[in-house]
Amino acid sequence: MLNRILSVTSLFLLVTVVSAAQTQSPEAETLRQILVELRAIHQDLRVSASTQFLLAELQLQQGIVTHAMQDTDNARTTLTGIHQDQKQIAAEVDTLQNKLDTAANADERNAISQDIEVHKSHLAGLKSAERDWNSTLLDMQERLRNAQNTLADIESKLSSTIAQRSVASDAGKQ
Repeated sequence: MLNRILSVTSLFLLVTVVSAAQTQSPEAETLRQILVELRAIHQDLRVSASTQFLLAELQLQQGIVTHAMQDTDNARTTLTGIHQDQKQIAAEVDTLQNKLDTAANADERNAISQDIEVHKSHLAGLKSAERDWNSTLLDMQERLRNAQNTLADIESKLSSTIAQRSVASDAGKQ
């Protein structure tokens, strides 16, 4: 009789242990899947925040690049205008020089000589402005290069972040 009681007790304990092991396995798997999903959501939120930050930074930097391009174009336009003015004044000086050579009287020669000096003075001022604008153009081109490099760095970071998001998303689906 004692053997029977021990056998029934052993059988009962065995059934209890087996059924407990079976009920824990699906629960443990469910908890593991929930944990994996929570980690994927956390990673996705982190990547989303980084992406939003980089997009805002990208937009700001694009504005800086656009402004630098406009400044560079304006400096080039100003230099082109200065060069055109220099050519025009040089042509006027040549014309005045020819008139001076053919002038009939001293008063006419004096007036033409004064005109030539005024034009030469204006030409010297344009040379000075040309030097200043060349320096400004070089500065603007350097700023533009720096802004474009920064923009390229941001675009690279954004691409990397988007790639991470895709990898994380793919890993979360598995």
